[in-house]
Amino acid sequence: METVIGLDGEKGLSRTGNLKRNLIRSSLIGGAVLWAADIVYRAAADISYVNRQKCILFRILPRPGFLAYEYLIETLIIVFVGTFIAVLIARQSSRLKRFLPGNPVTAFLYGSLIPVCSCAAIPLISSMKGKMRFQTTMSFVLAAPLLSPYIIVLSFSVLGLKYGVLRILSSFVLVVLTAVVLGAFERRSKSPEAGALAGGCSKSCGPRESDIYLQTFAVFKGLLPFLLAAGALGMALEYFGTRDLMLYGLFGKGAAGIAGWILVGVPFYFCNGAEVLFLRPLMNHGFPVGTGIAFSLTSTAICTTSIAMLFRMIGLKLTLILIGCTVSISFGLALIINHL
Repeated sequence: METVIGLDGEKGLSRTGNLKRNLIRSSLIGGAVLWAADIVYRAAADISYVNRQKCILFRILPRPGFLAYEYLIETLIIVFVGTFIAVLIARQSSRLKRFLPGNPVTAFLYGSLIPVCSCAAIPLISSMKGKMRFQTTMSFVLAAPLLSPYIIVLSFSVLGLKYGVLRILSSFVLVVLTAVVLGAFERRSKSPEAGALAGGCSKSCGPRESDIYLQTFAVFKGLLPFLLAAGALGMALEYFGTRDLMLYGLFGKGAAGIAGWILVGVPFYFCNGAEVLFLRPLMNHGFPVGTGIAFSLTSTAICTTSIAMLFRMIGLKLTLILIGCTVSISFGLALIINHL
C-alpha cells in the first residue's frame, strides 16, 4: 500500500505513487500554461465565439477537430486546473476562514470579482464542504460566471448603461433567490449527496487523499465521464447546425420569444462576455432588452457541461431545481423589464 505525503512532504511516496504524482503535477502545469496562453491570445487578437473564425486553430484544423478542441480538450483543461485551484482554496480556507463570505449576498460580491467560467467554479462545491453553508457556496458558484470585471466593463461599453445596470441587478436577483431556494431544499433533503454537502463526505466524493495532486486527480476522475458525455453532445448539436438554427432563427418579441431564447441559452454556453458581443447587432435593431438579459443570464449561469458536473456534485434533484430557478427567474425578469 502506498504511503501518501501531504503538502509538507514529510513522508515519502512509493515509486509508482511518486510517478503518478509527478505526472499529475506536470499535466497541471502544462494545462495552466495552455489555458493562460489561450486567454492572452484571445484577448490580444480580440477573439470570441462571435468571430472565432479568426482563431488560428479554426483556420488550420478541420471542423470536427476544432469542435473537439473547443468542446472537449479546452473544457477538460479548464476543469482540471479549476479543480486543483478549488482543492487548494479548500486547504487554505481554515487559515482564511474570517475572509470567506458568510451569506449569499457577500458570496455574490466575491464571485462577481472572479473572472472564471462555471466549469472552473463548480469544483468549489465539492472542496468547500463544511467550510461554508451550501447556499453561500452556490451563490458564489453561480455569480462567478455571470459577472466579472471584464463582463461588467464590456456590458456598459458595448450595450450601454441600461443593459449594464440591468445585467448586474438581474444577476443579483437570480443568484440570491436561486441560492436561497437551493439551501431550503438541501436542508430538507436526506439524500447521500445532501449529506456530503452538509459537511461529511459520501462514497461518491471519491477517496480522501492527503496529497493535493492526488486529491485533484481523484475529484477530476469522478467528473470525467460527465464531461465527455456533455462535450460529445455539444459537438453534435453544433456540427449538425442545430445551434446556428436556434440562434439565428428565433425572435425576441413577447413571452414566446423570451421562452425561445431561454431554451437556447440553457444548454449552450457563452463565456467571457461573448453573449454581449452576440447581442449587440440584435439590440441595435430593436431586440427587447429584457429578452437580451434573459438570454445573457441563461447562457452564462449554466450550460450542458456545467449541468453534467452539477449532477455529479449535488445530485439530480438539486440540479433540476437549480435549472428550474434559472429558467423561471430569468423569464420573470425578462417579462418585467420588457413591460417597463
